[in-house]
Amino acid sequence: MVNKECYIWGRMMLNLIFDLWYLWALLILAGFFKIFKPVIKGWLGEKTIALYLKMLPQDDYVIINDVILPNESGTTQIDHIVVSVYGIFVIETKNYTGWIYGSEKSAQWTLNIYGKKSSFMNPIRQNFAHIKAIESSLSDYPGVPIIPIIAFSANCDLKVKTTTHVVYFHRVVQVIRKYKEKVIDPADVSKIVSLLRNADIKTYETKKEHVELVKEKKTAFENAAAGGACPKCGGLLIERNGNNGSFIGCSNYPKCRFTKAM
Repeated sequence: MVNKECYIWGRMMLNLIFDLWYLWALLILAGFFKIFKPVIKGWLGEKTIALYLKMLPQDDYVIINDVILPNESGTTQIDHIVVSVYGIFVIETKNYTGWIYGSEKSAQWTLNIYGKKSSFMNPIRQNFAHIKAIESSLSDYPGVPIIPIIAFSANCDLKVKTTTHVVYFHRVVQVIRKYKEKVIDPADVSKIVSLLRNADIKTYETKKEHVELVKEKKTAFENAAAGGACPKCGGLLIERNGNNGSFIGCSNYPKCRFTKAM
């Protein structure tokens, strides 16, 4: 009888220990996901676009994913480059949820999730930096047509006014296929691909340095903007009124066109 009670008690203790470890594991996983959620969402967005790009005919389009190129400020990370006789397409992915507000020239765009607003760098400007890095890597091909595309998840509602292609993930291939005029010699496509792949400096060390640099820039940008100083020129940030309502702009306008949401 005693042995049976000990057995039951032992099983109860083992079950309790297992349940506690199970809960701890869930808590650890939940904490891990919360910390790395932006990274995970970004990675999923890039993988989604990579899958869509595979729908392009491989004989006509060469896809290069996740490229790190040197630029004037250090390095810049490019989500996707598509090289073809119809031009070079540079794609920046944003896996956001909520309402997206922005314009071509604004320094920041706004993400609104049920009234909770946050700002992020204008992805058109971000992609422009990518294009400049590509142009530097392709100095043997000056003036080569480079077409920027900004791709957002279908989980968001785009309310932006731009001339640049700002589309949902599933429309990226459609946008690329609209370009039907051959503007690059077929023999040069493979050479351009080789130049870009050789310029790619993606290693564990450079990727780590790039992530740290991005964090430093973002922190400096946010701190300067929060303190009332323009992060671009150091001018005074003041309230302005535009067609889309009030916003914060630099007092040195039009020399400096920095803006951010109220």
